[in-house]
Amino acid sequence: MASTPLNYKTHIAQLYREHADMLLAYGSGFGCSREDIEDIMHDIFFALYTKPQLSLNASNMQLYLLRALKNRILNHKRLSHSTGTSDLTGLDYTAEVSITDDIAEQEQRAITEQRLNAAIAQLTPRQREAITLRYISGLSYEEIASLLNMSVPSTRNLVFRALQQLRQLMPGSETLCLLACFVLKVHA
Repeated sequence: MASTPLNYKTHIAQLYREHADMLLAYGSGFGCSREDIEDIMHDIFFALYTKPQLSLNASNMQLYLLRALKNRILNHKRLSHSTGTSDLTGLDYTAEVSITDDIAEQEQRAITEQRLNAAIAQLTPRQREAITLRYISGLSYEEIASLLNMSVPSTRNLVFRALQQLRQLMPGSETLCLLACFVLKVHA
């Protein structure tokens, strides 16, 4: 392997620090173990380290990393489960919330967490993925559309319908607050 400039090594290390938690949170929604996701992430960053042109050609590094993670998870699942599907929509995306704070509020939070998880579980896998990409990863509708191979209006509609369904499943103003807690927990 050719020598890699120190500033590029620092750049890759910085990318990892900035995106590792987000990638781990997103990857966990595909049902892989934490260890598998970490291995896949390391493979992605090793590829970036050994092939600098990959990161230099990516106009949006966050979108590139999310797409690379999703594709490698699909490949991992295909190899380990012999699903034989090459369709990215074949993965069922799940999202769970883990809210922790003060001990006095722990019981109420557990009930709230169960309600939110139950509501999120009623969304389609594609809705769960779109909500995660929009509110956890902070992607724009255009970026989500690109990642999910959808048009931008369809993506907006998908997110809107997911939020609408969450509001119906959890009436009251608490739905958006719970979603905000979900977002803050993933970013914490």
